Amino acid sequence: MDRFTVEVISQTPNPQQTIYAAMHQDYAEGFVAHERDQWPSEEKAGEVVIKSLLKGGRGHYGPLEHPQIVLNVGWFPHSTMQQIRTHRVGVSFDVQCLSGDTEITFVQASGSLKKIQIAELYDLWANGEKAVRERKIRGRNGEPPGLYRRDCKKRLRTMRLRVLNEETGYFETSHIQDVMCSGIQPVYRLTFEDGRSLNCTTNHHLLTPKGWQTMAEAIGLQTAPNGEVLTIARDRSVMANGVFAENEGVYRDQTWLTRQIKLGLSAQEIADLANCSDTTVRDWANRFGLKLNSRNTRFKKGQKPWNHNPHALYRDKAWLEEQLQQGLHVDEMAKAAGCSVEAIKKWVYAYGLSLNKRPTPFQKGFTPWNKGKPGYQLNLSPSDIAKRRENSARYTKRGAESNFWKGGTSDERELIGAWTRQIAPQVHEKFDYICQCCGIRGHELHAHHLVPVFADESLAYEFENLVSLCKDCHEQIHHKNLEAEFADNFEPITQPTHWHSKPKPKGRKLMAHPLKVIRVDYLGLQMTYDLEVKDPWHNFVANGLVVHNSFRYTGSRILDVIDGKRDIEEVFYLRPVGAYADRQGKKYDYTAEERQQDLEWCLQACHRYKAKIDAGFAEEHARGLIPFDVRQHWVMSANPRSLMHLLDLRWKADAQLEAQKMCEAIWPCFQAWVPAIAAWYEDNRLKKARLAP
Repeated sequence: MDRFTVEVISQTPNPQQTIYAAMHQDYAEGFVAHERDQWPSEEKAGEVVIKSLLKGGRGHYGPLEHPQIVLNVGWFPHSTMQQIRTHRVGVSFDVQCLSGDTEITFVQASGSLKKIQIAELYDLWANGEKAVRERKIRGRNGEPPGLYRRDCKKRLRTMRLRVLNEETGYFETSHIQDVMCSGIQPVYRLTFEDGRSLNCTTNHHLLTPKGWQTMAEAIGLQTAPNGEVLTIARDRSVMANGVFAENEGVYRDQTWLTRQIKLGLSAQEIADLANCSDTTVRDWANRFGLKLNSRNTRFKKGQKPWNHNPHALYRDKAWLEEQLQQGLHVDEMAKAAGCSVEAIKKWVYAYGLSLNKRPTPFQKGFTPWNKGKPGYQLNLSPSDIAKRRENSARYTKRGAESNFWKGGTSDERELIGAWTRQIAPQVHEKFDYICQCCGIRGHELHAHHLVPVFADESLAYEFENLVSLCKDCHEQIHHKNLEAEFADNFEPITQPTHWHSKPKPKGRKLMAHPLKVIRVDYLGLQMTYDLEVKDPWHNFVANGLVVHNSFRYTGSRILDVIDGKRDIEEVFYLRPVGAYADRQGKKYDYTAEERQQDLEWCLQACHRYKAKIDAGFAEEHARGLIPFDVRQHWVMSANPRSLMHLLDLRWKADAQLEAQKMCEAIWPCFQAWVPAIAAWYEDNRLKKARLAP
């Protein structure tokens, strides 16, 4: 029915032996783990558990709670999830998760990168700055005295998070909306061809050349019941961050540079491809620890250089000896032979001869002109000294007249400037960080007095008299004396000028490129985390890979319905057309016409949700207006006892239809995991609505 899915994430191996050991320990005097080699087989242990524990309703069912199975339940309506939450099973919704050591990439104002591990980011988000402070009196918001860590969410929200613009393909920046701890979940390590790795759950969405896919789908992962990796598809790739557009600065990309070296290209050939010098290629190869391909510069046997002359004078030993005996120096010999100084030196040393050296001036007994003379002195007369002092007192500005004077108090103009700089962030927020002159958003902004201070000083401290201008516009207005003209013609700009345009990127822009996965390892259960990213791009860069933000919030999926990126029934669940009955036996028909009306109502709710978001409503407030049965993915953990309890209550004939379908999908997983217990349950309790043991 529908697209409902249940898959095993992990499970306790040999669960029936585990139950046997727990049951046997109750009656054994020794340490049951030391008798492991005497335990019955998994199949035989299941028979013993049925005979000694379940058959006859003995009432001691604690050992059934030791093994655990973890299931991934997907595409079910939210109401189904709500029904099973209290049935002694553990439920977690944050199935898109990363391990704590995953590095998240931020872009600093200077353009350099800052990487923070997601576990550390969560600690800062949840607990505040690392520095522990002491509050000696009650805080302004009623906080009690004591040790505390100052909240830093506001600062973290302003940090520029690297994200991928999925329309242009270039990397940009956005901001964090929330940081979440997702609990302990099974984690896998993906190793890529360039050496980088990513630790995540199987359901975390990664960007691939085919679009967004879960990690398992992206690499074709198949696992054993205990979580171990069985096979992966070797030709699968995931999009990574780091290739410069249009070959500008491509030599900075380690993956690209490594690939060219493996192809056997020389430093100069690589430089030609990257539009740079071979020195630049060598520099970046050294930074990455790469060894460039060397070219054999030696002449082959029998090969002679173009300037080879066997009869050259500098090759004649007798000629060289004669020149040296005449006292000629190396430059004079090179001039006579019509060759370079290096050629003379080479053959002189080859024959074991010594060059004539020119004597230095000091070797001839030459005495420097300033030898023995004292240092520099002015030798001023008393009258000259008096004149210099008079001029110094007359022309040098001192005290408050000095250009370097910092004493006294600030004048009113400086106080106005200080207040303006302090209030500027609120001004920029008011105008949505848009320059009110050129309409461009995001440049370096200044707060500008619409009515200048020199024109009306009474408005200097008026917040409503301040507007946001980018640095270039601000300087142009003041340098060209356009203050009055700008104030007369001012009209607030509420939308960026080029908001919907796609200008050609200037400077060096990074593009995503595919990296092949070469290995996957199961790391076991680990604490996991995830981010929520502000609109419009719900992704971020983790360990250099492009990953999707948390699926915990449904807002982006609802907006995708409006944009036509998702089918409405991929987000909302409606029962199929058919005949139904309630628990009191009242029958009714759900017709195609009624179902179509409900689909249209869901679409209207999506538009209502978007209108609320655009109006500034909080997401949790806007989500309260959408239909209840949004499709939900979750991770569910259970032991045999709690799972049988769930099946008893939700697989009976009068249970909710969707809950019955979920139990129907869970049942094969339960049978394969504990076959003996499942067979006993099927014979004695299945669909009989009894209370679980």
